Amino acid sequence: MIKIDTTITCPQSFNTKTKFKNYLVNNFVNEKTDPLRIYNFKLMEKYGDGFFYLIFNRPNVGILNHIYQTEEEYEKSIELRKNQKILFENNDIKYEISEPYYFNKQALTKPDYYELHKTNLTPLSLKIDVEYFKLEIEEFLEYGKPWGDRYVEYPRNGIPLINLNGDLTNDPEPACYPLDRWNWINSSLYDKSNDQSEKNKNNFTEFLFNASQFEDDDFLFETGFSVPTPLLNIKSLNVINELKPHMVRSCIFHWGTLAHLKPHFDTWHPSRWLRLWGTTDPDKVKIRYKKENSSKKNFYNSHFEKWEYYEPIENVEAGRLYLHDSSVWHDAYSMGEDTYQFFIALNLNSIPVLKTHLMD
Repeated sequence: MIKIDTTITCPQSFNTKTKFKNYLVNNFVNEKTDPLRIYNFKLMEKYGDGFFYLIFNRPNVGILNHIYQTEEEYEKSIELRKNQKILFENNDIKYEISEPYYFNKQALTKPDYYELHKTNLTPLSLKIDVEYFKLEIEEFLEYGKPWGDRYVEYPRNGIPLINLNGDLTNDPEPACYPLDRWNWINSSLYDKSNDQSEKNKNNFTEFLFNASQFEDDDFLFETGFSVPTPLLNIKSLNVINELKPHMVRSCIFHWGTLAHLKPHFDTWHPSRWLRLWGTTDPDKVKIRYKKENSSKKNFYNSHFEKWEYYEPIENVEAGRLYLHDSSVWHDAYSMGEDTYQFFIALNLNSIPVLKTHLMD
């Protein structure tokens, strides 16, 4: 991959990335008319929009990061970028173009991702002995941590298989958090005095909008976790020995009745990790995926302010591991006590091994 960074400096100030971007787009580079943006949007659609992103440094600097898959695709952008530079500089906006450089972080493009993910939940030939697992997990239940710092009224604990240091007594434990939440509450924008303040709501949107999964120094992502905990050594998990060297942030979920995760997605394009899922109790635990264009409605999504339909996956086998397409909106819930889920993330080096276990 070839990366080029373009730094845009405006003479005026902006207090959010949204206002900065809207000013440039509305006045100079509309996505329907600007040749460089039209060209890049076609590549975003093909490979994933995460290869093209803007980082905003308050109050007036934006850094465009463009990552091209081939030299030919990069070369076609050169003249378009030069013309955009002329446009901005004619309007007193500073526009600096870096030298291109090779960018080697692993990432799956959309075509590569969907070559693996044929369905939302694809079975693997890896099956954990449920009864043996339940016996072994008993001695580790004391290390369970509530999943994040919100909705703690629901009985949903996580116990790390892979975390940052191999210790099961960390408090707090970032491996047992939604990582967007962990990164947010540990950012300088978060107001600890009032979690639900309007300021926090606005800043959270701005925070997510200004994040890139390629910036590992600023955020924790799945691939930042690499140290096994003692839980990974239990004998019932020997069935996944081939995958253990490739595991990144992974946990066992220990849930009770009414424990659930609200609709969300965990992966976007390009993807730098893969997810596996499974449960010991498929009659009590359901994972559901959003079904588009359905006349049925069973969940009100406050983010989009509309009703949506989520459909459970049936015929899940107890202990079976599945390749999970977490780029699709999904949720999960438990309608029984002492249910378990296998929440496993893998780095991309796992793909050759994973392919040998795909059953569909």
